[in-house]
Amino acid sequence: MSLTLSETLEAPLLRVPFESLKRAAKDRKALIDELSDHLASLKHPQQSRPSEPKGPGSSSQPPADPSGDTEMEDAAAGEGVSGREASIERLRLLLSQLQGVKRKLGEVSRTEADDCARCKARLDYLAATAPTAAAAAAAAGGTPATAAAVRDASADSGAASPAPPGAGGGAAAAGAAGPGPGSAAAAAAAAAAGGGAAGGGGGLISWTRQRLDVILVDHLLRSGYHDSAAKLAAAAGIQLLTDGHIFEGARRVLAALLEDHDCGPALAWCADNRSRLAKSKSGLEFKLRLQQFIELVRAGPAQRAAAIAHARAHLAPWVTGTAATAPQQQQQHLLELQRAVATLAFPAAARERVPAYRALFQESAWHGLADLFMRDLYRLHSLTPESLLTVYLQAGLSALKTPASGAPGGSRDDPLRLPPFQRLAAHLPLAKHMHSKLVCAVTKELMSDANPPLLLPNGLVYSTRGIELLLAQGVPGGGSSSGGGGGGGSSAQEERGRTPTPPGGLGGGSRTPAPEGRGAGGGGGGGAVGVCPMTGQVFRRDELRRLYIA
Repeated sequence: MSLTLSETLEAPLLRVPFESLKRAAKDRKALIDELSDHLASLKHPQQSRPSEPKGPGSSSQPPADPSGDTEMEDAAAGEGVSGREASIERLRLLLSQLQGVKRKLGEVSRTEADDCARCKARLDYLAATAPTAAAAAAAAGGTPATAAAVRDASADSGAASPAPPGAGGGAAAAGAAGPGPGSAAAAAAAAAAGGGAAGGGGGLISWTRQRLDVILVDHLLRSGYHDSAAKLAAAAGIQLLTDGHIFEGARRVLAALLEDHDCGPALAWCADNRSRLAKSKSGLEFKLRLQQFIELVRAGPAQRAAAIAHARAHLAPWVTGTAATAPQQQQQHLLELQRAVATLAFPAAARERVPAYRALFQESAWHGLADLFMRDLYRLHSLTPESLLTVYLQAGLSALKTPASGAPGGSRDDPLRLPPFQRLAAHLPLAKHMHSKLVCAVTKELMSDANPPLLLPNGLVYSTRGIELLLAQGVPGGGSSSGGGGGGGSSAQEERGRTPTPPGGLGGGSRTPAPEGRGAGGGGGGGAVGVCPMTGQVFRRDELRRLYIA
């Protein structure tokens, strides 16, 4: 199943703890297999003791001495003592191995518990965006039957027709062609539940703020501000929604590379993840070994023999096929190794005059290793290469960037007139339009300054005239003032059915708006409450937000 761009960007929220949980389960299985081997060896502790005679014709007991030689008896007694000591030593070794397995199993158990807690917290975090109809009805004081009506109506509202092909930009976001029977049923059920659907805006705003905190913490962690990220996560209560534990281990590796110029912690990390790095065809370990060779060459002629021994032991396997590398990688590693080994033939002053060799000894080489380590870390833990804050900022700025952006006398509402945003958008492409053209899905009219777009609480956009039509129509079945009973309401609806339809219709054209002040229901007053034709969600006039066209 293919994922949308937003789903791909948000997938690490669940994928990171889930993949970590899968790895912990594999580690547990490997430890259990190791424990089974140790327990099997306990059944035969003297099976391979070193004191036993080897070779054909040997016996487990010394042969009897018919002459009664005391030297043979003493030798047999000494062999028995040696066998017991070997058995005791073997038992001690097995005990130490079992204690090591127990310790590792305890660490795996803690890792699994932490990953399960993260999975549960993140599932609850995502579930908060779609509260159940039963909870909405309970919050509104409704009955289970009302909750069922809301649930059924919400399911019916998903059958709304798609937006017309000609609608672009905000028209695509506006959604459906018009109010249909499913949305009317949803609105009626929501009104019967006491307006619970319209009351979810506060929860969504709170969730959006929490999501922004998660994105900010992720960006701080990637930028190296671990203390600030920890304080923000603690203040917002989102420790289980962030991946600070991953960056905490990476922090030590980066400090060793950039500050101490030490490849040891990074090589230890590569050893712990060698199989997974091999699957992703990573060259990090080779680069680290190559940097160690360069440091030995930098130390001078006294370390030349050590540098050659290091190249034979740790670099040659990457180009001879001993290491698990692809043929293309072997060729690339061979070229890099040849260039590095050639530095042995040049003194330090001569290396500085050759750009290809001078680049190997520059400080930027350590920064390149740090960047390569972080890329492999993101890949192994299913994280996006860039922080979501960078992705979303670039997406928004690229949609607003035009040849006139930042020019003197431009619009004050243009964020690209500010120097920080100009630096962020310096390398971004220009938007493919000079002026946005948004088409309302209700009236099929262009939105402009005379007919500006308005944002509903559910994120959909309609024109001001379209919103006025929806507000005039009100909530069907929500206590309309036109008609005293059910028959009166039907008669009034028949009369309204003869009212001329506005240009373009209401998308589906199945209903026409009521006169101003006659069809507003839901207890919100005339023209104060409407229903989104796409989702069936009830909204109020005071929840609308004005948008501006770039």
